[in-house]
Amino acid sequence: MYAKNLKNLTIRDNVSVGSKAANLGELYALKVNVPEGVCITYNAYEEFVKENGINKFIQLYLDENKNGKISLDECSVNIIKSFLHGSIPNHMGIEIFKQYRALGKNASVAIRSSANMEDLEESSFAGQQDTFLNISGDYNVIEYVKRCWASLWSPRAIDYRMKRNYENNNIKMAVLIQKMISPKASGVVFTCNPMNHRKEEVLVNSAYGLGEAVASGVISPDTYIYDINNKRITYRKKGRKEFRYVNSDSGIKKVFNSSKMIHSYSMNYLNVWRLVKVCKKIEGKFGCPQDIEWGIVNGKIYIVQSRPVTNRRLDTR
Repeated sequence: MYAKNLKNLTIRDNVSVGSKAANLGELYALKVNVPEGVCITYNAYEEFVKENGINKFIQLYLDENKNGKISLDECSVNIIKSFLHGSIPNHMGIEIFKQYRALGKNASVAIRSSANMEDLEESSFAGQQDTFLNISGDYNVIEYVKRCWASLWSPRAIDYRMKRNYENNNIKMAVLIQKMISPKASGVVFTCNPMNHRKEEVLVNSAYGLGEAVASGVISPDTYIYDINNKRITYRKKGRKEFRYVNSDSGIKKVFNSSKMIHSYSMNYLNVWRLVKVCKKIEGKFGCPQDIEWGIVNGKIYIVQSRPVTNRRLDTR
């Protein structure tokens, strides 16, 4: 099987789809709102690489880089080309098309990675692989799945693995294909405060539009700290929020916010409380502090991703 519906995934499926996708399946069972989607399994990545003889190119260019014949950037470009020039086998493509079309006619989707080395407790590969937003159409989905696979071999990703002595031949990547949402506000929640490591404090970052601007750090978001014990917001600060990303006919576009939006908070007290409540429920499910990406559409809270907070030192008081 090359594609699985997210609703059917459990944590046991992390051996075939990665923890990011498996966690989303668990959230469905928890009755948390998650955008509809499917996951392209490790099997698809492995078969694509095998059928197109890509492993020999990977080893060739890594060896040439190691021996000083080519730079890391040149190594990466050559490996990525081998992915983009590769062909997805017909039987695999048919299964992917079938699952994608089940999301709706020409559904607009986000395409992101779920690799086996992402979100390890001792290291974080999060953010190293590419995410593609508002993609639609059979051909485009296939092409961007390949681009997502190829992003495993960016200079940054290769360098990170080399410095930590991770074996390149052990890498596997699943790919999430999820329906796009158009949130009024979105952002990131840490269910323990990473600024002081206190478990009773939840840190919320929010801004207008799609969450990419907050997750990638290209804007200054609003910040809220919610105290679980006292059940109130103990700190909040407005970010600049100069612009937002929104869905458009050509993908996503950057829209500059009005002065009123910049000088207003993107979330009210009630929605901060509702969001914290959902995120602490998720933390309880997984048994450890979570780094959660979210969006609010017409008052409905959607969770796009939940992963353990990595490289943390939590205050045990």
